[in-house]
Amino acid sequence: MSMILDGKKVAAEKRELLKTRIEELTAKGVTPQLAFLSVGADQASLSYQRSQERACSKVGIITRTIDLTQDTSEDVLLDQLFNLNEDSNIHGILVTLPLPEAINEERVLGAIESSKDVDCLNPINRGRLAFGKAEFLPATPAGIVSLLEAYEISLTGKHVVILGRGKAVGWPLAQILLRKEKMGNATVTVCHSRSGDLVRYAKDADILVAAIGKANFVGPEYVGKDQVVIDAGINGIETPQGWKMVGDVDFQRVSDIVNAITPVPGGVGPMTVAMLLANVTAAAERRLL
Repeated sequence: MSMILDGKKVAAEKRELLKTRIEELTAKGVTPQLAFLSVGADQASLSYQRSQERACSKVGIITRTIDLTQDTSEDVLLDQLFNLNEDSNIHGILVTLPLPEAINEERVLGAIESSKDVDCLNPINRGRLAFGKAEFLPATPAGIVSLLEAYEISLTGKHVVILGRGKAVGWPLAQILLRKEKMGNATVTVCHSRSGDLVRYAKDADILVAAIGKANFVGPEYVGKDQVVIDAGINGIETPQGWKMVGDVDFQRVSDIVNAITPVPGGVGPMTVAMLLANVTAAAERRLL
């Protein structure tokens, strides 16, 4: 059995450190507050959102949730977003992706106030990230790097293969891994639907990150015995026992092959939430200054 990278344990340790910072802020009259804004979110997204809300409550961050129906127009969504931008009590805004096809996703993300864009999805913040100047690191990529650091898995000189080039995980993670920092200096290959032979690329990795959005996509043919496998997928599937959350990696068939692996749930997910809480706290601290 490979080593299990326990994101739940590491995230709990990070939340304890955040509590002290939040208590200090609250004593000065500022309580960090995070707003969730979603449109027709699926069960997997809503489950993940609820876990974020619970985590916020545990450390003292106030949450405001706005769940709009699938048929909500883009103008109505933007009105809600502009109200959150103008609300001085809100320090972070998180828009749940993907949005319905009828809504221009880039327009919505571009409308998030950059100082409240705690998941670094605004094009301005993405541009800053590419040049190493971002106010916030995107929560999931930052959580992945933090988890690797907690288990003393070096990135320097390692070949990291990322399956997926999405704006929430694949693309920003590549930017972070390339930085000239302790948890950086990796050689990065980003694969996508037009990359061709994904198995060939995946097997060449020292560290394989699955962020492709397909349940149990990565099977034994993708991995090798010395690899570290990071599963950033969140997928809901129906089973005879009911709805279940699974990752992009077929954990049951892969975990006995590789050197180390993250489970779903309990791996990248809790780390993402911990990094999000850290970003909201940092945003509130900046507002106080």
